[in-house]
Amino acid sequence: MGIFTILLELITMPAIILGLIALIGLLMQRKPAVDVVTGTIKTILGLLIMSVGIGALIGAIIPIQAMFEAGIPAGGFTTFITFDEAVVGAVQDANVGNIGAAIAYTMLFGYIIHLLLARFTKFKFVYLTGHMIWIHAGAFAILFHSFGLSLLWTVVLASIVDGLYMTLAPALAQPVMRKITGSDDFGFGHGQTLLNMVCAWVGKLIGNPEDSAEDTEMADSMSFFRDMAVSISLIMILTAFVAVILAMVQIGISGVEESISGGKNWFIFTLMTALGFTAGVLVLLQGVRMLIAEIVPAFKGVADKLIPGAIPALDCPVIYPFAPKSLIIGLISGTIGQVVGMVALALISWPVPLPSMIVAFFASGAGAIFGNATGGKRGAWAGGFIWGFVGWFMISFAYKFMVFGDLNAMGATDLGFTVPDAILPGIGIWAIAKLFGG
Repeated sequence: MGIFTILLELITMPAIILGLIALIGLLMQRKPAVDVVTGTIKTILGLLIMSVGIGALIGAIIPIQAMFEAGIPAGGFTTFITFDEAVVGAVQDANVGNIGAAIAYTMLFGYIIHLLLARFTKFKFVYLTGHMIWIHAGAFAILFHSFGLSLLWTVVLASIVDGLYMTLAPALAQPVMRKITGSDDFGFGHGQTLLNMVCAWVGKLIGNPEDSAEDTEMADSMSFFRDMAVSISLIMILTAFVAVILAMVQIGISGVEESISGGKNWFIFTLMTALGFTAGVLVLLQGVRMLIAEIVPAFKGVADKLIPGAIPALDCPVIYPFAPKSLIIGLISGTIGQVVGMVALALISWPVPLPSMIVAFFASGAGAIFGNATGGKRGAWAGGFIWGFVGWFMISFAYKFMVFGDLNAMGATDLGFTVPDAILPGIGIWAIAKLFGG
Protein backbone atom coordinates (compact mmCIF):
# COMPACT_ATOMS: atom_id res chain seq x y z
CA MET A 1 0.00 0.00 0.00
CA GLY A 2 2.93 2.34 0.75
CA ILE A 3 4.29 2.02 -2.79
CA PHE A 4 0.81 2.45 -4.26
CA THR A 5 0.29 5.61 -2.22
CA ILE A 6 3.62 7.03 -3.40
CA LEU A 7 2.79 6.25 -7.03
CA LEU A 8 -0.67 7.78 -6.66
CA GLU A 9 0.77 10.99 -5.25
CA LEU A 10 3.38 11.16 -8.02
CA ILE A 11 0.95 10.79 -10.89
CA THR A 12 -1.32 13.51 -9.48
CA MET A 13 1.49 16.10 -9.51
CA PRO A 14 1.31 18.40 -12.57
CA ALA A 15 5.10 18.37 -13.05
CA ILE A 16 5.17 14.57 -13.11
CA ILE A 17 2.17 14.41 -15.45
CA LEU A 18 3.86 16.71 -17.96
CA GLY A 19 7.12 14.83 -17.51
CA LEU A 20 5.37 11.55 -18.32
CA ILE A 21 3.77 13.13 -21.39
CA ALA A 22 7.20 14.34 -22.53
CA LEU A 23 8.68 10.89 -21.85
CA ILE A 24 5.95 9.10 -23.82
CA GLY A 25 6.18 11.59 -26.67
CA LEU A 26 9.96 11.29 -26.97
CA LEU A 27 9.83 7.49 -26.80
CA MET A 28 7.17 7.43 -29.52
CA GLN A 29 9.50 9.47 -31.73
CA ARG A 30 12.28 6.95 -31.03
CA LYS A 31 14.61 9.66 -29.78
CA PRO A 32 18.05 8.66 -28.44
CA ALA A 33 18.17 7.82 -24.73
CA VAL A 34 20.08 10.99 -23.89
CA ASP A 35 17.37 13.13 -25.56
CA VAL A 36 14.61 11.22 -23.76
CA VAL A 37 16.21 11.71 -20.34
CA THR A 38 17.13 15.33 -20.99
CA GLY A 39 13.73 16.27 -22.41
CA THR A 40 11.83 14.57 -19.59
CA ILE A 41 13.88 16.10 -16.79
CA LYS A 42 13.88 19.59 -18.33
CA THR A 43 10.10 19.45 -18.78
CA ILE A 44 9.66 18.60 -15.10
CA LEU A 45 12.17 21.26 -14.06
CA GLY A 46 10.49 23.86 -16.25
CA LEU A 47 7.16 23.38 -14.47
CA LEU A 48 8.85 23.23 -11.07
CA ILE A 49 10.66 26.51 -11.79
CA MET A 50 7.30 27.99 -12.85
CA SER A 51 5.82 26.76 -9.56
CA VAL A 52 8.65 28.38 -7.58
CA GLY A 53 8.01 31.65 -9.41
CA ILE A 54 4.26 31.44 -8.85
CA GLY A 55 4.88 30.62 -5.18
CA ALA A 56 7.07 33.70 -4.84
CA LEU A 57 4.44 35.81 -6.61
CA ILE A 58 1.63 34.61 -4.37
CA GLY A 59 3.87 34.90 -1.30
CA ALA A 60 4.32 38.59 -2.16
CA ILE A 61 0.69 39.13 -3.15
CA ILE A 62 -0.82 37.72 0.06
CA PRO A 63 0.48 40.47 2.41
CA ILE A 64 -0.40 43.19 -0.13
CA GLN A 65 -3.87 41.63 -0.33
CA ALA A 66 -4.05 41.67 3.48
CA MET A 67 -3.13 45.36 3.46
CA PHE A 68 -5.99 46.15 1.08
CA GLU A 69 -8.40 44.07 3.16
CA ALA A 70 -7.37 45.91 6.32
CA GLY A 71 -7.38 49.29 4.61
CA ILE A 72 -10.82 49.13 2.95
CA PRO A 73 -13.54 49.01 5.62
CA ALA A 74 -16.79 47.41 4.58
CA GLY A 75 -18.88 50.39 5.70
CA GLY A 76 -22.44 49.90 4.51
CA PHE A 77 -21.71 47.16 1.99
CA THR A 78 -20.65 43.51 1.96
CA THR A 79 -17.10 42.58 1.01
CA PHE A 80 -15.68 39.17 0.17
CA ILE A 81 -12.52 37.57 -1.20
CA THR A 82 -12.45 36.19 -4.73
CA PHE A 83 -10.12 33.18 -4.85
CA ASP A 84 -11.02 29.98 -6.75
CA GLU A 85 -8.60 27.61 -5.04
CA ALA A 86 -9.84 28.72 -1.62
CA VAL A 87 -13.49 28.13 -2.60
CA VAL A 88 -12.98 24.61 -3.95
CA GLY A 89 -10.57 23.67 -1.17
CA ALA A 90 -12.89 24.89 1.58
CA VAL A 91 -15.95 23.16 0.09
CA GLN A 92 -14.02 19.94 -0.44
CA ASP A 93 -12.73 19.99 3.14
CA ALA A 94 -16.16 20.71 4.64
CA ASN A 95 -17.65 17.92 2.46
CA VAL A 96 -21.26 18.94 3.11
CA GLY A 97 -23.61 16.45 1.47
CA ASN A 98 -20.66 14.38 0.19
CA ILE A 99 -19.69 17.17 -2.21
CA GLY A 100 -16.02 16.17 -1.85
CA ALA A 101 -16.72 12.88 -3.61
CA ALA A 102 -18.67 14.67 -6.35
CA ILE A 103 -15.68 16.95 -7.02
CA ALA A 104 -13.27 14.01 -7.19
CA TYR A 105 -15.49 11.97 -9.53
CA THR A 106 -16.15 14.99 -11.75
CA MET A 107 -12.43 15.61 -12.07
CA LEU A 108 -11.87 12.01 -13.19
CA PHE A 109 -14.82 11.50 -15.55
CA GLY A 110 -14.73 15.05 -16.88
CA TYR A 111 -11.15 14.54 -18.03
CA ILE A 112 -11.98 11.18 -19.62
CA ILE A 113 -14.80 12.84 -21.59
CA HIS A 114 -12.39 15.61 -22.60
CA LEU A 115 -9.80 13.14 -23.93
CA LEU A 116 -12.45 11.23 -25.86
CA LEU A 117 -13.69 14.46 -27.44
CA ALA A 118 -10.13 15.44 -28.33
CA ARG A 119 -9.58 12.02 -29.92
CA PHE A 120 -12.79 11.79 -31.94
CA THR A 121 -13.72 15.40 -32.78
CA LYS A 122 -11.97 18.19 -34.67
CA PHE A 123 -11.14 19.98 -31.40
CA LYS A 124 -7.69 18.53 -30.82
CA PHE A 125 -6.62 20.35 -27.65
CA VAL A 126 -5.44 18.49 -24.56
CA TYR A 127 -5.95 20.57 -21.40
CA LEU A 128 -2.88 20.29 -19.18
CA THR A 129 -3.23 22.99 -16.50
CA GLY A 130 -3.55 20.91 -13.34
CA HIS A 131 -5.01 23.42 -10.87
CA MET A 132 -7.54 24.63 -13.46
CA ILE A 133 -8.68 21.04 -14.08
CA TRP A 134 -9.35 20.79 -10.33
CA ILE A 135 -11.00 24.24 -10.05
CA HIS A 136 -13.44 23.69 -12.92
CA ALA A 137 -14.34 20.18 -11.80
CA GLY A 138 -15.01 21.66 -8.36
CA ALA A 139 -17.03 24.61 -9.68
CA PHE A 140 -19.29 22.50 -11.90
CA ALA A 141 -19.78 19.84 -9.23
CA ILE A 142 -20.70 22.54 -6.68
CA LEU A 143 -23.08 24.11 -9.21
CA PHE A 144 -25.10 20.94 -9.88
CA HIS A 145 -24.92 19.85 -6.25
CA SER A 146 -26.54 23.17 -5.29
CA PHE A 147 -29.64 22.16 -7.30
CA GLY A 148 -30.26 19.32 -4.86
CA LEU A 149 -29.36 16.57 -7.35
CA SER A 150 -28.17 13.13 -6.30
CA LEU A 151 -24.45 12.31 -6.33
CA LEU A 152 -24.92 10.30 -9.53
CA TRP A 153 -26.66 13.07 -11.48
CA THR A 154 -24.34 15.74 -10.08
CA VAL A 155 -21.32 13.81 -11.36
CA VAL A 156 -22.92 12.95 -14.72
CA LEU A 157 -23.97 16.51 -15.57
CA ALA A 158 -20.90 18.20 -14.09
CA SER A 159 -18.56 15.80 -15.92
CA ILE A 160 -20.23 16.48 -19.27
CA VAL A 161 -20.01 20.26 -18.82
CA ASP A 162 -16.43 19.97 -17.55
CA GLY A 163 -15.33 17.79 -20.47
CA LEU A 164 -16.94 20.15 -22.99
CA TYR A 165 -15.29 23.15 -21.35
CA MET A 166 -11.77 21.69 -21.48
CA THR A 167 -12.26 20.77 -25.14
CA LEU A 168 -13.97 23.88 -26.49
CA ALA A 169 -12.36 26.74 -24.53
CA PRO A 170 -8.84 26.29 -25.98
CA ALA A 171 -10.36 26.02 -29.46
CA LEU A 172 -12.20 29.32 -28.94
CA ALA A 173 -8.98 31.08 -27.91
CA GLN A 174 -6.69 29.58 -30.58
CA PRO A 175 -7.21 32.20 -33.34
CA VAL A 176 -5.98 34.88 -30.92
CA MET A 177 -3.27 32.60 -29.53
CA ARG A 178 -2.01 32.21 -33.09
CA LYS A 179 -1.66 36.00 -33.31
CA ILE A 180 0.13 36.17 -29.96
CA THR A 181 2.61 33.33 -30.46
CA GLY A 182 2.84 33.17 -34.26
CA SER A 183 2.15 29.43 -34.29
CA ASP A 184 -0.19 26.60 -33.25
CA ASP A 185 2.45 24.90 -31.09
CA PHE A 186 0.31 25.24 -27.97
CA GLY A 187 -3.07 26.53 -26.85
CA PHE A 188 -4.52 28.44 -23.90
CA GLY A 189 -5.58 26.25 -20.98
CA HIS A 190 -6.84 28.57 -18.25
CA GLY A 191 -10.18 29.64 -16.81
CA GLN A 192 -9.84 33.20 -18.16
CA THR A 193 -10.69 32.26 -21.75
CA LEU A 194 -14.17 33.77 -22.12
CA LEU A 195 -13.31 37.17 -20.67
CA ASN A 196 -9.97 37.22 -22.50
CA MET A 197 -11.88 36.74 -25.75
CA VAL A 198 -14.11 39.71 -24.84
CA CYS A 199 -10.90 41.71 -24.41
CA ALA A 200 -9.76 40.56 -27.86
CA TRP A 201 -13.09 41.43 -29.48
CA VAL A 202 -13.11 44.91 -27.91
CA GLY A 203 -9.49 45.40 -28.99
CA LYS A 204 -10.47 44.60 -32.55
CA LEU A 205 -13.27 47.19 -32.40
CA ILE A 206 -11.26 50.09 -30.99
CA GLY A 207 -7.65 49.54 -32.01
CA ASN A 208 -5.14 48.54 -34.64
CA PRO A 209 -3.01 45.41 -34.17
CA GLU A 210 -0.21 47.05 -36.17
CA ASP A 211 0.14 49.64 -33.40
CA SER A 212 1.37 47.01 -30.93
CA ALA A 213 2.22 47.91 -27.35
CA GLU A 214 5.32 45.76 -27.81
CA ASP A 215 6.68 48.26 -30.36
CA THR A 216 6.32 51.23 -28.03
CA GLU A 217 9.52 53.24 -27.74
CA MET A 218 10.31 54.97 -24.47
CA ALA A 219 11.80 58.47 -24.24
CA ASP A 220 15.40 58.52 -23.05
CA SER A 221 14.32 60.00 -19.71
CA MET A 222 12.02 56.99 -19.22
CA SER A 223 14.37 54.39 -20.65
CA PHE A 224 14.40 52.40 -17.40
CA PHE A 225 10.81 51.34 -18.21
CA ARG A 226 12.18 49.35 -21.15
CA ASP A 227 13.45 46.81 -18.65
CA MET A 228 10.51 44.66 -17.59
CA ALA A 229 12.06 43.87 -14.20
CA VAL A 230 12.47 47.57 -13.38
CA SER A 231 9.02 48.60 -14.61
CA ILE A 232 7.21 45.82 -12.72
CA SER A 233 9.22 46.68 -9.60
CA LEU A 234 8.22 50.35 -9.75
CA ILE A 235 4.56 49.51 -10.33
CA MET A 236 4.46 47.01 -7.49
CA ILE A 237 6.30 49.35 -5.12
CA LEU A 238 3.67 52.02 -5.81
CA THR A 239 0.81 49.52 -5.40
CA ALA A 240 2.23 48.04 -2.19
CA PHE A 241 2.76 51.43 -0.56
CA VAL A 242 -0.77 52.55 -1.47
CA ALA A 243 -2.04 49.35 0.18
CA VAL A 244 0.05 49.77 3.32
CA ILE A 245 -0.93 53.43 3.72
CA LEU A 246 -4.62 52.46 3.49
CA ALA A 247 -4.02 49.76 6.09
CA MET A 248 -2.17 52.12 8.43
CA VAL A 249 -5.03 54.63 8.26
CA GLN A 250 -7.38 51.91 9.57
CA ILE A 251 -5.26 49.85 11.97
CA GLY A 252 -2.14 51.96 12.53
CA ILE A 253 1.54 51.13 12.11
CA SER A 254 1.45 48.77 15.09
CA GLY A 255 -1.51 46.91 13.60
CA VAL A 256 0.29 46.43 10.28
CA GLU A 257 3.44 45.19 11.98
CA GLU A 258 1.56 42.86 14.32
CA SER A 259 -0.97 41.34 11.91
CA ILE A 260 0.64 41.61 8.47
CA SER A 261 4.42 42.07 8.50
CA GLY A 262 5.10 39.60 11.32
CA GLY A 263 6.85 42.17 13.48
CA LYS A 264 9.07 43.55 10.71
CA ASN A 265 9.35 47.27 10.06
CA TRP A 266 6.43 48.24 7.84
CA PHE A 267 8.50 50.25 5.35
CA ILE A 268 11.19 47.62 4.79
CA PHE A 269 8.61 44.81 4.69
CA THR A 270 6.49 46.62 2.07
CA LEU A 271 9.51 47.45 -0.10
CA MET A 272 10.91 43.92 -0.03
CA THR A 273 7.47 42.39 -0.63
CA ALA A 274 7.07 44.46 -3.80
CA LEU A 275 10.55 43.52 -5.03
CA GLY A 276 9.86 39.88 -4.14
CA PHE A 277 6.91 39.98 -6.53
CA THR A 278 9.21 41.00 -9.39
CA ALA A 279 11.69 38.27 -8.48
CA GLY A 280 8.84 35.78 -8.72
CA VAL A 281 7.91 37.08 -12.19
CA LEU A 282 11.47 36.62 -13.43
CA VAL A 283 11.67 33.06 -12.08
CA LEU A 284 8.24 32.28 -13.56
CA LEU A 285 9.25 33.45 -17.04
CA GLN A 286 12.45 31.38 -16.95
CA GLY A 287 10.39 28.29 -16.13
CA VAL A 288 7.97 29.09 -18.95
CA ARG A 289 10.78 29.31 -21.50
CA MET A 290 12.25 25.98 -20.40
CA LEU A 291 8.85 24.24 -20.35
CA ILE A 292 7.86 25.42 -23.83
CA ALA A 293 11.26 24.53 -25.28
CA GLU A 294 10.85 20.92 -24.11
CA ILE A 295 7.14 20.07 -24.03
CA VAL A 296 6.23 21.33 -27.51
CA PRO A 297 8.61 19.04 -29.48
CA ALA A 298 8.03 16.17 -27.04
CA PHE A 299 4.24 16.47 -27.34
CA LYS A 300 4.54 15.80 -31.07
CA GLY A 301 4.86 12.08 -30.31
CA VAL A 302 1.60 12.05 -28.37
CA ALA A 303 -0.12 14.07 -31.06
CA ASP A 304 1.04 11.78 -33.85
CA LYS A 305 0.17 8.48 -32.15
CA LEU A 306 -2.57 8.80 -29.50
CA ILE A 307 -4.53 11.92 -30.50
CA PRO A 308 -3.48 12.82 -34.03
CA GLY A 309 -3.01 16.56 -34.41
CA ALA A 310 -3.30 17.21 -30.65
CA ILE A 311 -2.16 20.57 -29.28
CA PRO A 312 -1.24 21.03 -25.60
CA ALA A 313 -3.33 23.70 -23.83
CA LEU A 314 -1.09 25.25 -21.17
CA ASP A 315 -1.30 27.67 -18.25
CA CYS A 316 -1.64 31.43 -18.85
CA PRO A 317 2.02 32.35 -18.12
CA VAL A 318 3.09 30.69 -21.40
CA ILE A 319 1.98 33.83 -23.28
CA TYR A 320 3.79 36.35 -21.06
CA PRO A 321 7.19 36.19 -22.81
CA PHE A 322 5.50 37.03 -26.14
CA ALA A 323 4.12 40.38 -24.91
CA PRO A 324 5.86 41.61 -21.74
CA LYS A 325 4.88 45.27 -22.24
CA SER A 326 1.23 44.34 -22.63
CA LEU A 327 1.52 42.29 -19.44
CA ILE A 328 2.64 45.40 -17.55
CA ILE A 329 -0.14 47.48 -19.12
CA GLY A 330 -2.65 44.86 -17.97
CA LEU A 331 -1.32 44.98 -14.41
CA ILE A 332 -1.85 48.76 -14.31
CA SER A 333 -5.17 49.03 -16.15
CA GLY A 334 -6.55 45.92 -14.45
CA THR A 335 -5.89 47.40 -11.01
CA ILE A 336 -7.63 50.63 -12.09
CA GLY A 337 -10.55 48.60 -13.44
CA GLN A 338 -10.92 46.75 -10.14
CA VAL A 339 -11.00 50.00 -8.15
CA VAL A 340 -13.60 51.56 -10.48
CA GLY A 341 -15.63 48.36 -10.36
CA MET A 342 -15.52 48.31 -6.55
CA VAL A 343 -16.81 51.89 -6.35
CA ALA A 344 -19.62 51.14 -8.82
CA LEU A 345 -20.65 47.99 -6.96
CA ALA A 346 -20.66 49.83 -3.63
CA LEU A 347 -22.88 52.54 -5.11
CA ILE A 348 -25.51 50.00 -6.20
CA SER A 349 -25.18 48.06 -2.90
CA TRP A 350 -23.90 44.85 -4.48
CA PRO A 351 -21.29 42.69 -2.70
CA VAL A 352 -17.79 44.08 -3.35
CA PRO A 353 -14.89 41.70 -4.13
CA LEU A 354 -11.76 43.06 -2.47
CA PRO A 355 -8.83 44.02 -4.74
CA SER A 356 -6.82 41.05 -5.98
CA MET A 357 -3.29 41.53 -7.26
CA ILE A 358 -3.39 37.89 -8.35
CA VAL A 359 -6.18 38.77 -10.79
CA ALA A 360 -4.52 42.07 -11.77
CA PHE A 361 -1.35 40.27 -12.81
CA PHE A 362 -2.41 36.83 -14.06
CA ALA A 363 -5.85 37.70 -15.51
CA SER A 364 -5.76 41.37 -16.49
CA GLY A 365 -2.22 40.83 -17.79
CA ALA A 366 -3.44 38.05 -20.06
CA GLY A 367 -6.51 40.10 -21.04
CA ALA A 368 -4.21 42.93 -22.12
CA ILE A 369 -2.10 40.52 -24.19
CA PHE A 370 -5.25 39.26 -25.94
CA GLY A 371 -6.39 42.86 -26.49
CA ASN A 372 -3.01 43.87 -27.87
CA ALA A 373 -3.05 40.96 -30.34
CA THR A 374 -6.19 42.34 -31.99
CA GLY A 375 -6.10 46.05 -31.16
CA GLY A 376 -2.56 47.09 -30.32
CA LYS A 377 -1.95 49.56 -27.49
CA ARG A 378 -5.59 50.60 -27.22
CA GLY A 379 -6.62 46.98 -27.06
CA ALA A 380 -4.06 46.27 -24.35
CA TRP A 381 -5.24 49.11 -22.10
CA ALA A 382 -8.89 48.24 -22.74
CA GLY A 383 -8.30 44.53 -22.18
CA GLY A 384 -6.70 44.99 -18.78
CA PHE A 385 -9.38 47.45 -17.66
CA ILE A 386 -12.24 45.27 -18.91
CA TRP A 387 -10.93 42.31 -16.93
CA GLY A 388 -10.85 44.38 -13.76
CA PHE A 389 -14.16 46.22 -14.23
CA VAL A 390 -16.42 43.71 -16.01
CA GLY A 391 -14.80 40.85 -14.12
CA TRP A 392 -15.68 42.45 -10.77
CA PHE A 393 -19.34 42.77 -11.78
CA MET A 394 -19.38 39.16 -12.97
CA ILE A 395 -17.80 37.93 -9.73
CA SER A 396 -20.20 40.03 -7.63
CA PHE A 397 -23.26 38.78 -9.56
CA ALA A 398 -22.36 35.13 -8.93
CA TYR A 399 -21.83 35.83 -5.22
CA LYS A 400 -24.93 38.01 -4.74
CA PHE A 401 -27.36 35.68 -6.48
CA MET A 402 -25.68 32.50 -5.16
CA VAL A 403 -25.19 31.05 -8.63
CA PHE A 404 -23.16 28.21 -7.08
CA GLY A 405 -25.50 27.86 -4.13
CA ASP A 406 -24.86 29.02 -0.57
CA LEU A 407 -21.05 28.79 -0.49
CA ASN A 408 -20.98 29.95 3.14
CA ALA A 409 -23.12 26.96 4.13
CA MET A 410 -20.79 24.68 2.16
CA GLY A 411 -17.75 25.88 4.11
CA ALA A 412 -16.43 28.64 1.82
CA THR A 413 -17.15 31.55 4.16
CA ASP A 414 -16.93 35.00 2.51
CA LEU A 415 -15.31 33.48 -0.58
CA GLY A 416 -16.32 33.68 -4.24
CA PHE A 417 -15.27 32.28 -7.61
CA THR A 418 -13.14 34.33 -10.02
CA VAL A 419 -12.69 32.44 -13.31
CA PRO A 420 -15.19 33.43 -16.02
CA ASP A 421 -15.02 29.99 -17.66
CA ALA A 422 -16.79 28.65 -14.56
CA ILE A 423 -18.92 31.69 -13.66
CA LEU A 424 -20.41 32.49 -17.08
CA PRO A 425 -21.49 28.91 -17.95
CA GLY A 426 -22.62 28.65 -14.33
CA ILE A 427 -24.84 31.71 -14.70
CA GLY A 428 -26.36 30.25 -17.88
CA ILE A 429 -27.11 26.88 -16.25
CA TRP A 430 -28.38 28.58 -13.07
CA ALA A 431 -30.70 30.81 -15.13
CA ILE A 432 -32.12 27.79 -16.99
CA ALA A 433 -32.67 25.99 -13.68
CA LYS A 434 -34.46 29.07 -12.30
CA LEU A 435 -36.59 29.29 -15.43
CA PHE A 436 -37.80 25.73 -14.94
CA GLY A 437 -38.30 26.11 -11.20
CA GLY A 438 -35.03 24.48 -10.11
